[in-house]
Amino acid sequence: MDPKKIFIGVVILAIIGVAIMKLSNTEAPANNTPPATQIQPSVTAEIMKKSKYSNGTYEAIGNYTSPAQVEEIDITLTLKNGVVTDSQFVGKATHEKSQAMQKLFSEGYKEQVVGKSIDEIALTVVNGSSLTPKGFMDALQKIKTEAAQS
Repeated sequence: MDPKKIFIGVVILAIIGVAIMKLSNTEAPANNTPPATQIQPSVTAEIMKKSKYSNGTYEAIGNYTSPAQVEEIDITLTLKNGVVTDSQFVGKATHEKSQAMQKLFSEGYKEQVVGKSIDEIALTVVNGSSLTPKGFMDALQKIKTEAAQS
């Protein structure tokens, strides 16, 4: 195995470990007040109602450049109050390696998309695919623009 990859993996694990320790060391407020989302759920619901995106189903083609050529994917997202409630993916790659990477992407991207706020989605690598997420993010930006104008 490549020593650089091992080193990078160790660094990433160390960063995650530090983050977990910091999160676990945070103390509850002295008066044991629950988090704001538990105090005033109506405020959270009101914010959700005022989403800058219209509810609905949106479709867009995303592009990215692979080593072979420019490839496309077709993304459909269903939004409710700015949150993705469903998604479909259609790979449109013509190059064999790109087809394989789009298949890997399609098998794992929903976990990182469905149930998330559209503004918080930032895919970089999904199931080993690092270029297909760029196409997804391209399509996502187009969908955000359309949903904001609806």
